[in-house]
Amino acid sequence: MEIFFDLLQHGQSYWLDSLSREMIRGGDLEMRVRTEGLRGVTSNPAIFHKAISSGSEYDDQIQSLATVGASVDDIYEALVVTDIQEACDVLRPVYDESAGLDGYVSLEVSPHLVHDTAGSLGEARHLWSAVDRPNLMVKIPGTAEGVPAIEELLYEGINVNVTLLFSVQAYEDVAGAYMRALQRRAAEGKPVESVASVASFFLSRIDVLVDSLLSHRVRVPGTEPAAQDLYGRAAVASAKLAYRSYQELIRGPDWQALDAAGARPQRLLWASTSTKNPLYDPVRYVEPLIGRATVNTMPEITIDAFAAVGRIETDSVEQDVEESAGVFADLEDLGIDMRAVNEQLLAEGAQKFVDPFDALLAGLALRRNEMREGQRVGVREPPEGAPGLAGTLAALHEQRFAVRLAGRDPSLWPGDDRTRESIANRLGWTRGSADAEGLLPDLASFAGEVRGEGVRDIVLLGMGGSSLCALVAASSFAGADGFPRLTVLDTVDPAAVAAVDEAIDPQRTLFVVASKSGGTIETLSLYQYFRERLRREEVPDVGKHFVAVTDPGSSLLAEAGEVGFLRSFEAPTDVGGRYSALTAFGLLPMALMGADLNGIVEWARQLEHECSPSLPESANPAIRLGAALALYAKGGRNKLTLTASRRVQSFPLWIEQLVAESTGKDGHGIIPITGESLPGVDACSPGRVFVHYSVEGDGDDSDRLALDALSAAGHPVFLIDLPEPEALGGEFLRWEVATATAGALLGVNPFDEPDVSAAKQATAAILERWAAEGGVPAPLEDGGEAGLEIFAAGNGTPGEGTPVAGALSEWLALAPDGGYVALVGYFAATPERDAAVERLRDLVRARTGRATTFGYGPRYLHSTGQLHKGGPAGGIYLVITADPVEDLELADGQVSLGTLLRAQALGDVQTLRERGRSTLHAHLGWNVESGLTSLAQGLERAR
Repeated sequence: MEIFFDLLQHGQSYWLDSLSREMIRGGDLEMRVRTEGLRGVTSNPAIFHKAISSGSEYDDQIQSLATVGASVDDIYEALVVTDIQEACDVLRPVYDESAGLDGYVSLEVSPHLVHDTAGSLGEARHLWSAVDRPNLMVKIPGTAEGVPAIEELLYEGINVNVTLLFSVQAYEDVAGAYMRALQRRAAEGKPVESVASVASFFLSRIDVLVDSLLSHRVRVPGTEPAAQDLYGRAAVASAKLAYRSYQELIRGPDWQALDAAGARPQRLLWASTSTKNPLYDPVRYVEPLIGRATVNTMPEITIDAFAAVGRIETDSVEQDVEESAGVFADLEDLGIDMRAVNEQLLAEGAQKFVDPFDALLAGLALRRNEMREGQRVGVREPPEGAPGLAGTLAALHEQRFAVRLAGRDPSLWPGDDRTRESIANRLGWTRGSADAEGLLPDLASFAGEVRGEGVRDIVLLGMGGSSLCALVAASSFAGADGFPRLTVLDTVDPAAVAAVDEAIDPQRTLFVVASKSGGTIETLSLYQYFRERLRREEVPDVGKHFVAVTDPGSSLLAEAGEVGFLRSFEAPTDVGGRYSALTAFGLLPMALMGADLNGIVEWARQLEHECSPSLPESANPAIRLGAALALYAKGGRNKLTLTASRRVQSFPLWIEQLVAESTGKDGHGIIPITGESLPGVDACSPGRVFVHYSVEGDGDDSDRLALDALSAAGHPVFLIDLPEPEALGGEFLRWEVATATAGALLGVNPFDEPDVSAAKQATAAILERWAAEGGVPAPLEDGGEAGLEIFAAGNGTPGEGTPVAGALSEWLALAPDGGYVALVGYFAATPERDAAVERLRDLVRARTGRATTFGYGPRYLHSTGQLHKGGPAGGIYLVITADPVEDLELADGQVSLGTLLRAQALGDVQTLRERGRSTLHAHLGWNVESGLTSLAQGLERAR
C-alpha cells in the first residue's frame, strides 16, 4: 500500500482507527507499520467493546484477575492498559524515527467524565502513569468542561488527543488551550518540544445529522439555495474551515514565539472517516482533506477503499475554502443552526461511547462472575419451607406484586389516600442500581480529589439509616491503597466522641454530616462539636473539612452553604433513610474509603436481574424471603436471629434497623436478634427463625455448625453464602424487597415510623424542663451494689428501691411465653463492654429461655426503637445508663453531649412506660465496667 507512504510525503500521517489483542500479538499491527506506513493508532470504548467481547484472546487475563477478586474496573483497566502498552511498543520505532511527531496510541478516559473537569484530570493522570509510555495520547473530549482539563494536562507534559470536535469554534477553543499550556511551560522554563497533541474532528457524523435536517427543507424548484445541493458537504466544509483557522493561528506572533522555542503544532486529525451513506464516495473524507501537519485516522473499510481508488492531490484541504464558507451560509439560509448541530452531535457522540463502555463493563462483569468459583450468591432455604408459602407466593403472583412493586404502586400496602400518597414518595429505592450507577462517576471523582488532598480520615456523623450502611462498609469492604480510613460516629456519648477525636488529626480529616431531614439532633450536635474543635485548632477554611448528605431544602443544606462546606450531596427525597444504602448516604462513604463501588453496584444489578418483575414471585428470591419471614412471624416465629461470619459481621445491624423499623408497628412486627450467641438445640425457643451470612474465605465459621444442628432439629434456617463482601451490594436490595413484601403481608406500612417521634418529644420536654429549672440535675449518685442502682419510677432520681437481685427477679418474671428481653445501653461501646453485655444476655436467656436483643443508645432509637414502642407486645426492657467520666461541651450555650445522652435515656424510659412496656432502669454510675459486673452478679442471684 504505497499510497499511504505517498500520503506521508504530502504532510498527512495515516493512523488506524482500530485495535485488538489479536492484531497486536498476531503481528498484523507491526506489519502495517512496516509495509503500509502506519503512523499511529486510536482507540475508543466501542473499539475495545468489539475487541474484548468478540474473541477469546482476553479470557486468560480475565480469568487470572477474576480469580484474585479484581473488580470489574480493575479488569477493564488491566486489559486496556496491556493492549495500549503493547501497541505503544510496536509503534515506538515510528515515535523515535519521527522525533515524537508520530508513533502514538490513543486511550480514552471514561466517557462518563465528558462533563467532569476534575474527574478527567484525575483519570488522565492515572492512565498516563499506568501505561507509562511516552508515545501514549490520552483522549479527552473537547467539551466546555474538557478544555480546562486539556490545558492542564498538556501543561503537565501529558500528550492529549482531543476528541469529539464537530465545529470550528470548538476547534479554536481547543487550539487556544494548547497554546496556553505551552506558553505556561515556556514561561517556567519547561521544554515545549516534548508535548504532542492532535485535535480530532469527527466528520461523517456531521453529514449524517445535517443531511437529515436538509431532508426536511424542501423548497420550490428553482429557488436557491437548493437543499439537495448541500447533501454531504457540511463535514468537509467544516474541516476545511478548521484548517484555515489552524493556518491563521500558526502564522500569528504567539505561535511563532512557541515555534522558535521548538514547539510542534497541534495537528488536526480527521476522525469518523468512513462514509455512512452508501451513495457517497468511500474516500469522501480522505481525498479532499490532505494537507501538511494533518492526520487521518481510518477504519478498515476506508483504508481498503483509499488503497483501491484513492488519489492524492497536494494540499487539497486548502482548496475551495471560500466555497466551504458558502456552504455554511447556505445552511444558515435554510434555517440550519450549526451551533445547535454541534451541541446535538456532542451529546450524541458522548452517548455513542457511553453505551459500548457500559456494555463492555457489564459484559466483563458477567464473564468475571462466570469465571469465579461460586460466582452467584448461594441461598439455602429451610427444607420444609414456611407453612403456606407456595399458596402465598401464588396469591402474590395473582396480584402482580413484583410488577406493581417495580412500578412503585403504593396500593400494595394498607392505608388511606393520604398514607398511600406518602408511600408513593418512599419508593424511589426500587430504582436501585440505576440511581447508584448515575452517582458513581461523581463519587469516584470526588473521592479521588479527597485522596489527592492527603486526607487521612473520614469521620461520618449520622444516626440510623444515615450511618448504618457506612458502618457496614467500614468493617466489610476493603479500602484501596492510599484512601482514607472510614470511622462512623453514631453516638453522642462523650467518651466515644473523645476517642474518635483523639484518634484523628483534625487538619487531615473530612467529616461527613449525614442526616436525611437535616435536623437530627445527635448528628447536628456532633457536627457542632467538631466544627468548634477545628476552630479552636485555628484550622483554616473550617467548612472545607465538612461534607453534607441530606435532602434538598433541608436546614443542613443551608448550613453547608453558609459555612462553606467542601461539598453537599442531595439525596433523593423519595427514598427513606433505612432504604438509602444505594444512595449517597451509603455510596459516598464507600467511595471515600476506596471501596469497589462498581463491584458493589454490579452485585446489586445482578440481584435486580434475579428479581426481575417478569419472573413469577415464586422464582424471585427476595420476595420469597419476605413472604417466608412474614408467614413465620404470623405463626409465632417472629424472632429473626441474624448471624454472620467475620467480614460481614456488622451487616445484621443494618438488617436489624430495616426490619425492625419497617415492620414493628401497629402491634405487629418481626423482631431482629443480633449479636447474641446462638442457643443450643435444647435451649432454643420455638419462636425463632435464623438467617446466617458467610463469606467465602472467612475461615472458621463455628456458627454454621450450630445452625446445622438447629436446622436438623426443625428450626427454620436460611444460609446465604457470599463469594465476596462486595456481594452485599445485592443483599441491600434483597432485604429491602423482602421487607417491603413482609410489610404488605403483615398489613403494615413499611415506610413510616409513627412511634419514633414520641421519644424525641420526651427528650425535648426533659431538656426544656431542666432549662426552666435553671440547670441540669447533678449526676446520679453511685449507690446500691458497687455503683449499680435500680430505678422503679424512671424519673431519674434514686428512690427507696429494692435490692438488685430482687428487682431483676421481679422484672424477669414479667417476660411472657413467646416474648423477648431487650437490653439498651446508653454508654460508649468497647470490646470489653461488648463482652460484658454478651454475658448479661446469656444470663437472661438462661434464666428465662427468651431471646434477647441489645442496642447502644442513642443509635438504637433510630433502629429498634420503633419496634420497642409500636411493635408486638411481649417484650420487657432494661435501660442501662451511666455517668460520663468527662463531659463534652458545645458552643453557644447548648446542652453538653452528656446531658443530651442522659435526657435521651430518660425520655426513652418514659416513653416505653407510657406505652405500657415493662421497663427497668439500671444506672451504673461512672464506672461502667464495674456496674456491668454488678448487674451480671445480680442476674446470677435472681430467682
